[in-house]
Amino acid sequence: MYRKSYATEKALYELMRDAKTKEEYQKKFFGEKLNIKNAIALVKDRETARRDHYRKIKEPIREKGSQEILDVVDSFQSEAEISTEIPKLQQKNSVAISVDGFADYFFDDFPVLESLEVARRADVPSRWKDEQAAYIKDTIAKGRADWQERVVPNARQWDPSWSFDYALIQEERHRRRIPLPDSVVKRRLPEHKEYRGID
Repeated sequence: MYRKSYATEKALYELMRDAKTKEEYQKKFFGEKLNIKNAIALVKDRETARRDHYRKIKEPIREKGSQEILDVVDSFQSEAEISTEIPKLQQKNSVAISVDGFADYFFDDFPVLESLEVARRADVPSRWKDEQAAYIKDTIAKGRADWQERVVPNARQWDPSWSFDYALIQEERHRRRIPLPDSVVKRRLPEHKEYRGID
């Protein structure tokens, strides 16, 4: 896993072992930028392992974050550049992961959707029908208000153009988090759109 950084660590060790003088050590250490090569090698080993793992488990957004680091890391010329630029790329990817995670609102709302289903199916005495209808109406109104007043503004702090994308639910990284058959997921889609007021 750490083949590249092993090679650069070995070069550093051999320099320390074989250098006859401080001057010889410094000349090769700084002249060949062994410390920078070692830092870059460690980043490449780490991000390659992460990229390959994310690809294997079908996490394309996380995979892309590692690949973007790998695409530029060889261009870095100093430890300062490595320590500042890589966190910037990681932060950018963290934002993308957070935005993608808003797809979880669909399954998170299942308890409410189930409660609405129970309420609609309940065979209640006529004297309670108005209360039953009021509960359904009030629950949906609260769901829509929460969506417009909290969920959407919060999401758009991360991505100003964000809107809920139901297609994401079928992508493996999201679908595997919903431990229910496709028939249930399909049935909940229009219910969720109604509850949250999504066209």
